[in-house]
Amino acid sequence: MKRVEKMKILTKYFGEIEILDDAIINFPGGLLGFEDSKDFVLIDMPGNSHFKFLQDIHKSYVSFVMINPWDFFENYDIELSDIELEKIRVTSLKDDNFSIYNVVTLGKTFDLSSANLIAPVVINNNEKLGRQIIVDNPKYTTKHPLLQEGLGA
Repeated sequence: MKRVEKMKILTKYFGEIEILDDAIINFPGGLLGFEDSKDFVLIDMPGNSHFKFLQDIHKSYVSFVMINPWDFFENYDIELSDIELEKIRVTSLKDDNFSIYNVVTLGKTFDLSSANLIAPVVINNNEKLGRQIIVDNPKYTTKHPLLQEGLGA
């Protein structure tokens, strides 16, 4: 049985925090534009269950605001190829061992914030492996408005 170790990391938004080494998610290919960043941890946003931070454990300045897309886009519908999923050892979409997130770009005001719906981040929760996958769907953009009309924007 693997011994779980605690370690301290420096984060962009929370300063120094302690994490468990079994919470580290490895992205073998990095993230788009951040191919050298491979090891991350998901950090909950205090007081707001709709947002998380994907924090590089080695570079405090590399941190992404993340959402579960269905919290904001009820009809979000993407196709993920078996080939891409196999790279992070997801063998079936029927398994509940993976999560999908989208990167948020914060605007000058919150109502100007957007989500990248074309390149979701898929995480195999059991294996602690992640991959950002580009999907081919013309109705989504890299700057999809986070708050749509009628949602209190």
